[in-house]
Amino acid sequence: MRELRLEALRRAVQQERAEAVRRSERGSIKKYEKGFQAGYVRGLVEGQRAFGIPFEGTSIIIPTYNQKELVLQCIASIEAHTAHPYEIIVVDDGSTDGTCEALQKRRGSIRIGVHLKNRGFASAVNTGLMMAKGRMILLLNNDVLVTERWLSQLLTALNDNPAASAVGPVTNYIGGDQQIETAYKDVPEMELFAANYNVTDRSKWRYTDRLVGFCLLFRRETFEDVGYFDEGYETGNFEDDDWLLRLQLQGKRLMVAGDTFVHHFGSVSMKSLGKDGFAAVNGKNEYFYHHKWGNPLELRGRMQKWMGESGPKRSADFYPTHVWIEGGPGKSFWLEHGIKYPLSGLTDKKLLPVRPVRLSVIDLLQIPTGAGPPPSLHPAYGEEGCLQEGAVVRTEHGKRYQLDRGRLREIVSAYACEFWGLPLKTKLMSLREMEKYEIGLPILPPPRLGSEDL
Repeated sequence: MRELRLEALRRAVQQERAEAVRRSERGSIKKYEKGFQAGYVRGLVEGQRAFGIPFEGTSIIIPTYNQKELVLQCIASIEAHTAHPYEIIVVDDGSTDGTCEALQKRRGSIRIGVHLKNRGFASAVNTGLMMAKGRMILLLNNDVLVTERWLSQLLTALNDNPAASAVGPVTNYIGGDQQIETAYKDVPEMELFAANYNVTDRSKWRYTDRLVGFCLLFRRETFEDVGYFDEGYETGNFEDDDWLLRLQLQGKRLMVAGDTFVHHFGSVSMKSLGKDGFAAVNGKNEYFYHHKWGNPLELRGRMQKWMGESGPKRSADFYPTHVWIEGGPGKSFWLEHGIKYPLSGLTDKKLLPVRPVRLSVIDLLQIPTGAGPPPSLHPAYGEEGCLQEGAVVRTEHGKRYQLDRGRLREIVSAYACEFWGLPLKTKLMSLREMEKYEIGLPILPPPRLGSEDL
Protein backbone atom coordinates (compact mmCIF):
# COMPACT_ATOMS: atom_id res chain seq x y z
CA MET A 1 0.00 0.00 0.00
CA ARG A 2 2.81 2.38 0.92
CA GLU A 3 4.47 1.78 -2.48
CA LEU A 4 1.18 2.46 -4.27
CA ARG A 5 0.77 5.74 -2.42
CA LEU A 6 4.36 6.75 -3.31
CA GLU A 7 3.76 5.88 -6.97
CA ALA A 8 0.54 7.94 -7.00
CA LEU A 9 2.41 10.85 -5.40
CA ARG A 10 5.20 10.65 -8.04
CA ARG A 11 2.61 10.68 -10.83
CA ALA A 12 0.86 13.68 -9.31
CA VAL A 13 4.16 15.55 -9.04
CA GLN A 14 5.03 14.69 -12.66
CA GLN A 15 1.61 15.85 -13.86
CA GLU A 16 1.96 19.12 -11.96
CA ARG A 17 5.41 19.69 -13.46
CA ALA A 18 4.09 18.91 -16.97
CA GLU A 19 1.18 21.31 -16.47
CA ALA A 20 3.59 24.00 -15.24
CA VAL A 21 5.70 23.52 -18.37
CA ARG A 22 2.59 23.78 -20.56
CA ARG A 23 1.50 26.96 -18.77
CA SER A 24 4.96 28.42 -19.28
CA GLU A 25 4.94 27.46 -22.96
CA ARG A 26 1.47 28.94 -23.45
CA GLY A 27 2.66 32.13 -21.81
CA SER A 28 5.75 32.23 -24.04
CA ILE A 29 3.65 31.60 -27.14
CA LYS A 30 1.25 34.37 -26.17
CA LYS A 31 4.16 36.74 -25.55
CA TYR A 32 5.68 35.78 -28.91
CA GLU A 33 2.37 36.21 -30.72
CA LYS A 34 1.82 39.55 -29.00
CA GLY A 35 5.31 40.73 -29.92
CA PHE A 36 4.99 39.43 -33.50
CA GLN A 37 1.66 41.20 -33.95
CA ALA A 38 3.04 44.44 -32.54
CA GLY A 39 6.03 44.23 -34.88
CA TYR A 40 3.78 43.44 -37.85
CA VAL A 41 1.55 46.42 -37.10
CA ARG A 42 4.56 48.75 -36.77
CA GLY A 43 5.97 47.41 -40.04
CA LEU A 44 2.61 47.79 -41.79
CA VAL A 45 2.22 51.38 -40.60
CA GLU A 46 5.76 52.24 -41.67
CA GLY A 47 5.25 50.53 -45.05
CA GLN A 48 2.02 52.46 -45.65
CA ARG A 49 3.70 55.70 -44.60
CA ALA A 50 6.68 55.21 -46.90
CA PHE A 51 4.81 53.58 -49.80
CA GLY A 52 3.96 56.79 -51.61
CA ILE A 53 7.26 58.54 -50.90
CA PRO A 54 9.47 58.27 -53.99
CA PHE A 55 13.22 57.80 -53.84
CA GLU A 56 15.13 60.69 -55.42
CA GLY A 57 17.21 58.42 -57.57
CA THR A 58 17.00 55.48 -59.98
CA SER A 59 15.54 52.06 -59.24
CA ILE A 60 17.60 49.51 -61.19
CA ILE A 61 15.52 46.35 -61.68
CA ILE A 62 17.35 43.12 -62.57
CA PRO A 63 15.25 39.99 -63.20
CA THR A 64 17.31 36.81 -62.91
CA TYR A 65 16.91 33.05 -63.16
CA ASN A 66 19.72 30.54 -62.57
CA GLN A 67 22.53 32.89 -63.63
CA LYS A 68 24.24 33.49 -60.28
CA GLU A 69 27.68 34.47 -61.57
CA LEU A 70 26.26 36.76 -64.27
CA VAL A 71 23.99 38.68 -61.91
CA LEU A 72 26.81 39.09 -59.37
CA GLN A 73 29.05 40.50 -62.12
CA CYS A 74 26.26 42.80 -63.21
CA ILE A 75 25.80 44.14 -59.68
CA ALA A 76 29.55 44.60 -59.24
CA SER A 77 29.71 46.65 -62.44
CA ILE A 78 26.87 48.89 -61.19
CA GLU A 79 28.61 49.46 -57.88
CA ALA A 80 31.89 50.25 -59.64
CA HIS A 81 30.56 52.65 -62.26
CA THR A 82 27.47 54.43 -60.87
CA ALA A 83 27.80 57.82 -59.18
CA HIS A 84 24.15 58.91 -59.20
CA PRO A 85 21.84 57.80 -56.35
CA TYR A 86 20.37 54.37 -57.06
CA GLU A 87 18.82 51.28 -55.54
CA ILE A 88 19.26 47.78 -56.96
CA ILE A 89 16.23 45.49 -57.01
CA VAL A 90 17.02 41.92 -57.99
CA VAL A 91 14.02 39.67 -58.59
CA ASP A 92 15.04 36.02 -58.30
CA ASP A 93 12.56 34.12 -60.45
CA GLY A 94 12.72 30.72 -58.76
CA SER A 95 16.46 30.06 -59.22
CA THR A 96 17.85 26.72 -58.04
CA ASP A 97 21.57 27.54 -58.35
CA GLY A 98 22.00 29.45 -55.07
CA THR A 99 21.38 32.89 -56.59
CA CYS A 100 19.15 34.06 -53.74
CA GLU A 101 21.55 32.88 -51.05
CA ALA A 102 24.49 34.60 -52.78
CA LEU A 103 22.54 37.86 -53.03
CA GLN A 104 21.58 37.75 -49.35
CA LYS A 105 25.26 37.52 -48.37
CA ARG A 106 26.12 40.72 -50.23
CA ARG A 107 26.12 44.09 -48.61
CA GLY A 108 25.02 47.34 -50.19
CA SER A 109 21.86 48.87 -51.58
CA ILE A 110 20.30 45.63 -52.85
CA ARG A 111 16.65 44.74 -52.34
CA ILE A 112 15.60 41.21 -53.26
CA GLY A 113 12.26 40.01 -54.57
CA VAL A 114 11.83 36.24 -54.49
CA HIS A 115 9.53 34.06 -56.60
CA LEU A 116 9.23 30.57 -55.12
CA LYS A 117 8.81 29.16 -58.63
CA ASN A 118 9.77 30.36 -62.09
CA ARG A 119 7.02 32.64 -63.42
CA GLY A 120 8.75 34.16 -66.44
CA PHE A 121 10.57 37.38 -67.32
CA ALA A 122 7.48 39.62 -67.47
CA SER A 123 6.32 38.54 -64.02
CA ALA A 124 9.80 39.15 -62.57
CA VAL A 125 9.90 42.63 -64.12
CA ASN A 126 6.46 43.38 -62.67
CA THR A 127 7.55 42.39 -59.18
CA GLY A 128 10.50 44.76 -59.54
CA LEU A 129 8.27 47.56 -60.82
CA MET A 130 5.94 47.07 -57.87
CA MET A 131 8.93 47.30 -55.47
CA ALA A 132 10.59 50.28 -57.17
CA LYS A 133 10.61 53.60 -55.32
CA GLY A 134 12.83 55.67 -57.63
CA ARG A 135 11.69 58.71 -59.59
CA MET A 136 13.54 57.05 -62.46
CA ILE A 137 13.29 53.34 -63.28
CA LEU A 138 15.80 51.29 -65.25
CA LEU A 139 15.26 47.72 -66.44
CA LEU A 140 18.53 45.81 -66.79
CA ASN A 141 19.17 42.26 -68.00
CA ASN A 142 21.36 40.13 -65.76
CA ASP A 143 23.81 39.53 -68.64
CA VAL A 144 24.83 43.21 -68.91
CA LEU A 145 27.98 44.86 -67.62
CA VAL A 146 27.51 48.59 -67.19
CA THR A 147 30.35 51.00 -67.76
CA GLU A 148 31.85 54.32 -66.73
CA ARG A 149 29.29 57.20 -66.64
CA TRP A 150 26.60 54.92 -68.07
CA LEU A 151 23.73 56.10 -65.87
CA SER A 152 24.62 59.79 -65.90
CA GLN A 153 24.74 59.65 -69.72
CA LEU A 154 21.32 57.99 -69.97
CA LEU A 155 19.80 60.40 -67.45
CA THR A 156 21.16 63.37 -69.39
CA ALA A 157 19.64 62.08 -72.63
CA LEU A 158 16.25 61.52 -70.97
CA ASN A 159 16.16 64.75 -68.94
CA ASP A 160 17.32 66.95 -71.83
CA ASN A 161 14.62 65.57 -74.13
CA PRO A 162 11.15 66.03 -72.58
CA ALA A 163 9.56 64.45 -75.66
CA ALA A 164 11.45 61.20 -74.99
CA SER A 165 9.70 58.81 -72.61
CA ALA A 166 12.22 55.95 -72.67
CA VAL A 167 15.94 55.83 -73.49
CA GLY A 168 18.31 52.95 -74.23
CA PRO A 169 22.09 52.76 -74.85
CA VAL A 170 24.09 51.11 -77.64
CA THR A 171 25.89 47.83 -77.16
CA ASN A 172 27.95 45.11 -78.79
CA TYR A 173 25.24 42.42 -79.09
CA ILE A 174 21.57 43.14 -79.69
CA GLY A 175 18.92 43.14 -82.39
CA GLY A 176 18.03 46.41 -84.14
CA ASP A 177 19.94 49.65 -84.50
CA GLN A 178 21.33 49.74 -80.94
CA GLN A 179 24.23 47.49 -81.95
CA ILE A 180 27.58 49.06 -82.85
CA GLU A 181 30.87 47.63 -84.06
CA THR A 182 33.44 46.87 -81.35
CA ALA A 183 36.92 45.32 -81.36
CA TYR A 184 37.73 44.61 -77.70
CA LYS A 185 38.68 41.06 -76.72
CA ASP A 186 38.03 40.93 -72.97
CA VAL A 187 36.42 42.83 -70.09
CA PRO A 188 39.42 45.12 -69.30
CA GLU A 189 39.58 46.16 -72.96
CA MET A 190 35.82 46.66 -72.99
CA GLU A 191 35.96 48.94 -69.93
CA LEU A 192 38.71 51.04 -71.55
CA PHE A 193 36.70 51.25 -74.78
CA ALA A 194 33.58 52.34 -72.88
CA ALA A 195 35.44 54.91 -70.79
CA ASN A 196 36.58 56.62 -73.98
CA TYR A 197 33.24 56.16 -75.73
CA ASN A 198 30.89 57.43 -72.99
CA VAL A 199 31.21 61.17 -73.53
CA THR A 200 28.10 63.31 -73.88
CA ASP A 201 27.45 63.98 -77.56
CA ARG A 202 23.97 65.23 -78.40
CA SER A 203 24.53 64.57 -82.09
CA LYS A 204 24.40 60.83 -81.27
CA TRP A 205 20.94 61.04 -79.70
CA ARG A 206 18.23 59.87 -82.08
CA TYR A 207 14.55 59.05 -81.89
CA THR A 208 13.67 55.52 -82.92
CA ASP A 209 10.66 53.26 -83.51
CA ARG A 210 12.13 50.40 -81.46
CA LEU A 211 14.22 49.86 -78.35
CA VAL A 212 15.22 46.54 -76.81
CA GLY A 213 14.56 46.12 -73.10
CA PHE A 214 18.03 44.84 -72.11
CA CYS A 215 18.79 48.29 -70.64
CA LEU A 216 15.86 50.69 -70.59
CA LEU A 217 15.46 53.94 -68.63
CA PHE A 218 12.16 55.77 -68.11
CA ARG A 219 10.41 58.06 -65.66
CA ARG A 220 8.10 56.78 -62.93
CA GLU A 221 5.28 58.77 -64.55
CA THR A 222 5.79 56.80 -67.76
CA PHE A 223 5.41 53.52 -65.88
CA GLU A 224 2.22 54.78 -64.23
CA ASP A 225 0.81 55.79 -67.64
CA VAL A 226 1.73 52.58 -69.48
CA GLY A 227 1.33 50.03 -66.67
CA TYR A 228 2.87 46.63 -66.03
CA PHE A 229 4.32 44.14 -68.49
CA ASP A 230 1.95 41.57 -69.99
CA GLU A 231 2.41 38.21 -68.24
CA GLY A 232 0.77 36.40 -71.12
CA TYR A 233 4.26 36.14 -72.66
CA GLU A 234 5.74 32.92 -71.33
CA THR A 235 9.39 32.63 -70.21
CA GLY A 236 10.69 35.60 -72.23
CA ASN A 237 10.75 37.51 -75.55
CA PHE A 238 8.27 40.02 -77.02
CA GLU A 239 7.13 41.34 -73.62
CA ASP A 240 9.37 44.41 -74.03
CA ASP A 241 8.10 44.92 -77.60
CA ASP A 242 4.56 44.80 -76.22
CA TRP A 243 5.25 47.33 -73.45
CA LEU A 244 7.06 49.73 -75.77
CA LEU A 245 4.28 49.48 -78.37
CA ARG A 246 1.74 50.45 -75.71
CA LEU A 247 3.97 53.38 -74.80
CA GLN A 248 4.12 54.53 -78.41
CA LEU A 249 0.38 54.11 -78.95
CA GLN A 250 -0.05 56.63 -76.14
CA GLY A 251 1.86 59.18 -78.25
CA LYS A 252 5.16 58.79 -76.38
CA ARG A 253 8.55 58.52 -78.04
CA LEU A 254 11.69 56.36 -77.77
CA MET A 255 15.31 57.51 -77.97
CA VAL A 256 18.66 55.82 -78.48
CA ALA A 257 21.45 57.43 -76.45
CA GLY A 258 24.11 56.74 -79.05
CA ASP A 259 26.80 58.25 -76.83
CA THR A 260 26.36 55.60 -74.11
CA PHE A 261 27.75 52.06 -74.33
CA VAL A 262 27.21 49.02 -72.10
CA HIS A 263 28.39 45.45 -72.67
CA HIS A 264 25.80 42.73 -73.35
CA PHE A 265 26.73 39.04 -73.23
CA GLY A 266 23.47 38.36 -75.04
CA SER A 267 20.37 36.23 -74.35
CA VAL A 268 22.15 33.88 -71.96
CA SER A 269 18.97 32.75 -70.21
CA MET A 270 17.13 32.17 -73.48
CA LYS A 271 20.08 30.27 -74.99
CA SER A 272 19.99 27.93 -72.02
CA LEU A 273 16.66 26.61 -73.36
CA GLY A 274 18.47 25.04 -76.31
CA LYS A 275 17.71 25.63 -79.98
CA ASP A 276 14.38 23.78 -80.02
CA GLY A 277 13.26 25.17 -76.65
CA PHE A 278 14.07 28.72 -77.70
CA ALA A 279 12.25 28.30 -81.04
CA ALA A 280 9.14 26.99 -79.26
CA VAL A 281 9.02 29.82 -76.70
CA ASN A 282 9.82 32.52 -79.27
CA GLY A 283 7.25 31.22 -81.72
CA LYS A 284 4.50 31.04 -79.11
CA ASN A 285 5.20 34.57 -77.88
CA GLU A 286 5.40 35.97 -81.40
CA TYR A 287 1.99 34.45 -82.16
CA PHE A 288 0.54 35.94 -78.98
CA TYR A 289 1.99 39.37 -79.84
CA HIS A 290 0.37 39.47 -83.29
CA HIS A 291 -2.87 37.86 -82.09
CA LYS A 292 -3.13 40.59 -79.47
CA TRP A 293 -2.26 43.56 -81.69
CA GLY A 294 -3.18 42.51 -85.21
CA ASN A 295 -0.79 44.66 -87.25
CA PRO A 296 1.44 46.56 -84.77
CA LEU A 297 3.19 48.60 -87.48
CA GLU A 298 -0.12 49.77 -88.90
CA LEU A 299 -1.37 50.69 -85.42
CA ARG A 300 1.74 52.73 -84.76
CA GLY A 301 1.40 54.45 -88.13
CA ARG A 302 -2.15 55.55 -87.30
CA MET A 303 -1.16 56.86 -83.87
CA GLN A 304 -0.87 60.52 -84.87
CA LYS A 305 -4.35 60.46 -86.41
CA TRP A 306 -5.77 59.15 -83.13
CA MET A 307 -3.88 61.62 -80.97
CA GLY A 308 -4.80 64.71 -82.97
CA GLU A 309 -3.73 67.75 -81.03
CA SER A 310 -4.65 66.38 -77.61
CA GLY A 311 -1.17 65.10 -76.74
CA PRO A 312 0.04 61.92 -75.00
CA LYS A 313 -2.43 59.60 -73.29
CA ARG A 314 -2.60 57.02 -70.51
CA SER A 315 -3.76 53.40 -70.52
CA ALA A 316 -7.20 54.29 -69.17
CA ASP A 317 -7.88 56.50 -72.20
CA PHE A 318 -7.99 53.31 -74.32
CA TYR A 319 -10.38 51.33 -72.13
CA PRO A 320 -13.90 50.61 -73.44
CA THR A 321 -17.16 51.55 -71.77
CA HIS A 322 -19.83 49.30 -70.25
CA VAL A 323 -17.44 46.60 -68.97
CA TRP A 324 -16.93 44.85 -65.63
CA ILE A 325 -13.46 45.32 -64.11
CA GLU A 326 -11.74 44.28 -60.89
CA GLY A 327 -8.56 45.24 -59.07
CA GLY A 328 -8.05 42.29 -56.79
CA PRO A 329 -10.28 40.17 -54.56
CA GLY A 330 -13.46 41.96 -53.57
CA LYS A 331 -12.80 45.10 -55.63
CA SER A 332 -15.22 45.05 -58.55
CA PHE A 333 -16.36 48.02 -60.62
CA TRP A 334 -18.60 48.83 -63.55
CA LEU A 335 -16.66 50.99 -66.03
CA GLU A 336 -18.85 53.42 -67.96
CA HIS A 337 -17.72 56.48 -69.93
CA GLY A 338 -14.35 56.65 -68.16
CA ILE A 339 -15.75 56.39 -64.61
CA LYS A 340 -15.64 53.32 -62.37
CA TYR A 341 -18.63 52.55 -60.15
CA PRO A 342 -18.13 50.19 -57.16
CA LEU A 343 -20.21 47.03 -57.38
CA SER A 344 -19.96 46.06 -53.70
CA GLY A 345 -23.72 46.48 -53.26
CA LEU A 346 -24.66 44.46 -56.35
CA THR A 347 -25.83 41.01 -55.30
CA ASP A 348 -27.05 39.63 -58.61
CA LYS A 349 -23.89 39.08 -60.68
CA LYS A 350 -26.05 37.64 -63.47
CA LEU A 351 -26.69 41.25 -64.49
CA LEU A 352 -23.01 41.57 -65.42
CA PRO A 353 -21.57 40.44 -68.76
CA VAL A 354 -19.19 37.46 -68.97
CA ARG A 355 -16.44 38.00 -66.36
CA PRO A 356 -14.47 40.86 -64.83
CA VAL A 357 -11.29 42.13 -66.45
CA ARG A 358 -8.38 42.22 -64.02
CA LEU A 359 -6.59 45.58 -63.85
CA SER A 360 -3.69 46.62 -61.64
CA VAL A 361 -3.88 49.14 -58.83
CA ILE A 362 -2.00 51.75 -60.88
CA ASP A 363 -4.46 51.22 -63.75
CA LEU A 364 -7.45 51.69 -61.45
CA LEU A 365 -5.96 54.87 -59.98
CA GLN A 366 -6.16 56.47 -63.43
CA ILE A 367 -9.95 56.10 -63.44
CA PRO A 368 -12.12 58.46 -61.35
CA THR A 369 -14.65 56.77 -59.04
CA GLY A 370 -18.33 57.59 -59.41
CA ALA A 371 -20.85 57.94 -56.61
CA GLY A 372 -24.00 55.90 -56.43
CA PRO A 373 -25.06 52.88 -58.49
CA PRO A 374 -23.89 52.35 -62.09
CA PRO A 375 -25.99 54.30 -64.62
CA SER A 376 -26.56 51.17 -66.71
CA LEU A 377 -25.52 47.53 -67.02
CA HIS A 378 -26.85 46.60 -70.44
CA PRO A 379 -25.53 48.11 -73.69
CA ALA A 380 -28.19 47.44 -76.31
CA TYR A 381 -30.13 48.73 -79.28
CA GLY A 382 -33.00 51.13 -78.81
CA GLU A 383 -36.21 51.40 -80.74
CA GLU A 384 -36.03 50.55 -84.45
CA GLY A 385 -32.45 49.36 -84.10
CA CYS A 386 -30.95 52.70 -83.00
CA LEU A 387 -27.50 52.23 -81.56
CA GLN A 388 -27.22 52.86 -77.83
CA GLU A 389 -24.17 53.67 -75.74
CA GLY A 390 -21.83 50.74 -75.21
CA ALA A 391 -23.11 48.66 -78.12
CA VAL A 392 -20.59 46.96 -80.44
CA VAL A 393 -20.94 46.84 -84.22
CA ARG A 394 -18.83 45.48 -87.06
CA THR A 395 -18.18 46.56 -90.62
CA GLU A 396 -18.22 44.46 -93.77
CA HIS A 397 -14.40 44.46 -93.58
CA GLY A 398 -14.52 42.70 -90.21
CA LYS A 399 -13.51 45.61 -87.97
CA ARG A 400 -15.41 46.11 -84.73
CA TYR A 401 -16.36 49.38 -83.07
CA GLN A 402 -17.98 50.39 -79.79
CA LEU A 403 -20.18 53.45 -79.37
CA ASP A 404 -18.83 55.56 -76.51
CA ARG A 405 -20.22 59.05 -75.83
CA GLY A 406 -21.45 59.39 -79.38
CA ARG A 407 -18.18 58.30 -81.00
CA LEU A 408 -17.27 55.03 -82.65
CA ARG A 409 -14.10 53.54 -81.21
CA GLU A 410 -12.27 50.84 -83.13
CA ILE A 411 -11.48 47.64 -81.19
CA VAL A 412 -8.00 46.83 -82.49
CA SER A 413 -8.26 43.01 -82.50
CA ALA A 414 -10.58 40.09 -81.83
CA TYR A 415 -8.34 39.35 -78.83
CA ALA A 416 -9.07 42.81 -77.40
CA CYS A 417 -12.79 42.31 -77.93
CA GLU A 418 -12.81 38.95 -76.16
CA PHE A 419 -10.50 40.06 -73.35
CA TRP A 420 -12.76 42.98 -72.43
CA GLY A 421 -15.80 40.69 -72.54
CA LEU A 422 -17.31 42.50 -75.53
CA PRO A 423 -19.39 40.50 -78.03
CA LEU A 424 -17.75 39.17 -81.19
CA LYS A 425 -21.05 38.56 -82.98
CA THR A 426 -22.58 41.97 -83.49
CA LYS A 427 -24.80 44.00 -85.79
CA LEU A 428 -23.37 44.86 -89.22
CA MET A 429 -22.97 48.60 -89.84
CA SER A 430 -22.50 50.05 -93.31
CA LEU A 431 -19.83 52.62 -94.08
CA ARG A 432 -22.60 55.12 -94.82
CA GLU A 433 -24.01 54.60 -91.33
CA MET A 434 -20.55 55.01 -89.85
CA GLU A 435 -20.21 58.43 -91.43
CA LYS A 436 -22.86 59.73 -89.02
CA TYR A 437 -20.46 59.30 -86.12
CA GLU A 438 -17.14 60.82 -85.11
CA ILE A 439 -14.23 58.42 -84.64
CA GLY A 440 -12.76 58.26 -81.13
CA LEU A 441 -9.65 56.73 -79.61
CA PRO A 442 -9.24 52.99 -80.28
CA ILE A 443 -9.84 50.31 -77.65
CA LEU A 444 -6.63 48.49 -76.74
CA PRO A 445 -6.19 45.26 -74.76
CA PRO A 446 -4.77 45.57 -71.23
CA PRO A 447 -1.92 43.32 -70.02
CA ARG A 448 -2.63 39.94 -68.48
CA LEU A 449 -1.66 39.90 -64.82
CA GLY A 450 -0.92 36.80 -62.79
CA SER A 451 -0.06 38.27 -59.41
CA GLU A 452 -2.79 39.44 -57.04
CA ASP A 453 -0.33 41.96 -55.56
CA LEU A 454 -0.13 44.26 -58.60
